[in-house]
Amino acid sequence: MRRLVLAIGFVFALAAPVLAEPPTEERPHEILSERPSGFWTSNRPAVGGAYKYRLLGIGVVVAALTGWLTIRLIKNAKAPARAQALSPSSRRTTP
Repeated sequence: MRRLVLAIGFVFALAAPVLAEPPTEERPHEILSERPSGFWTSNRPAVGGAYKYRLLGIGVVVAALTGWLTIRLIKNAKAPARAQALSPSSRRTTP
């Protein structure tokens, strides 16, 4: 029964692009000449790349924060195992 359901799912997944109808009409892009240039406000490029460096800075900060948190979590996950391995009670003594 499980294989039958999976087979039907695969058939529908493979047939979906074939059965889908492409859009019949493509809308032209709206030219916004009355609005100021900007990232969200217009489709004209920002003068002097005003938003480019600000967005780049935000991306660098987010990537650095993510990397720092990942390294910190990995070190904290290894800390209990490392502490247990170094403790005197866990060392074996041979008679």
